[in-house]
Amino acid sequence: MDAYDLTRELVLLVGEFKKEDRGGHGDLVAFLEWLHARKDARTGSNTLSITGHSIEAELAAHLGRLNRYATTYIKMVLEGTPFATAMEFTFSAVLDKNKEVAKTDLIRMMAFDKSTGMGVIKRLLNKGLIEEFPNPEDKRSKLLRLTQNGEKAVALGYQTVPGAANMISKNLEDDEKQKLLHLLKKLDGFHYPIYLNGQERAYL
Repeated sequence: MDAYDLTRELVLLVGEFKKEDRGGHGDLVAFLEWLHARKDARTGSNTLSITGHSIEAELAAHLGRLNRYATTYIKMVLEGTPFATAMEFTFSAVLDKNKEVAKTDLIRMMAFDKSTGMGVIKRLLNKGLIEEFPNPEDKRSKLLRLTQNGEKAVALGYQTVPGAANMISKNLEDDEKQKLLHLLKKLDGFHYPIYLNGQERAYL
């Protein structure tokens, strides 16, 4: 294909993209994402290697698998630290960054359900890695913060967890990492308000 034919095909593709972009806000990144999705759609059911059902089911399956890979890697590098799970380290790291956080706020920041989040907090309290104290602005609630042992444990985790983080995206090029991060943030921006408002059932 010479330059003329390539340019002509590109112009036609841009025309198709603009027809589907009814809001008229599509930029270069949106066009490239549309082009990539269009290419994948043409490959047919061969791309549905896990579910064989639909692209939506396939995406959900791959995201679930990626989460399990990440959890396994992080758990491995946390061996030798007081943290038994990736969740324990993540909760502690958030406290390290924010210093003092209410229980419910910490759970919401991590997008966990209340019972699971409270279980993580209870384990960290029992290990002496965090402590709770009265909220001076609201006597009905308590705030959480790291203990000295918790600060030392988080500092140790910071030395090991980057290895797991690098492993998760190890085979991606820098531009692919940027694209994936953009898409994940876009998905999170859609789902987080639904989670905060407890409206999951309304969307299912």
